[in-house]
Amino acid sequence: MKPGRLADTWLALLFLTFALVLILIWVPLDTGTGLVEKVRRNLVVGDALGPTVAGAVIALGAAMLLLKPGHGAALNRQNAVWLVRLLGLFATSLLVMRYAGPIALAWTDSGYRPLRATPPWNYIGFLLGGTLLVGGLTGITLGRWSARDFAIGFAAALVIALIYDLPFEDLILPPNGDM
Repeated sequence: MKPGRLADTWLALLFLTFALVLILIWVPLDTGTGLVEKVRRNLVVGDALGPTVAGAVIALGAAMLLLKPGHGAALNRQNAVWLVRLLGLFATSLLVMRYAGPIALAWTDSGYRPLRATPPWNYIGFLLGGTLLVGGLTGITLGRWSARDFAIGFAAALVIALIYDLPFEDLILPPNGDM
């Protein structure tokens, strides 16, 4: 086995283990409800849904890395720069997601909190942060910036927001629940 492939295998096994611990141990012990709950004949999102979906995505990525043919690259300085760029983008996207809504409604007397669960205000942070994340990831990956990539990011963030928001009346999109 080549050195790069060995590193990929260990990385995949590490994240697969993390995902399984997350899904099978951490989430059930840390949440009080299941994935979806039925309350008064209405389906509501359970506390375990978000972290379980995240764990499933991590497990899928780890499995894909384990099963990929070929060999991986050895870790080097270029990999570290790539990681720093990604972490910077993630941090910026999360900050935009957290503060875009309150900044957009800072001019009102009531502020953001009373409107955080009403459209279109509940979508501001999620859509702007998600658009920045997807468009930024595409730009970093391709080495070029394109309005088309940010439009795709906006569409992807909107679809995800609608999938979470429309079936559940009492769901507050992240990060609005903490405000």
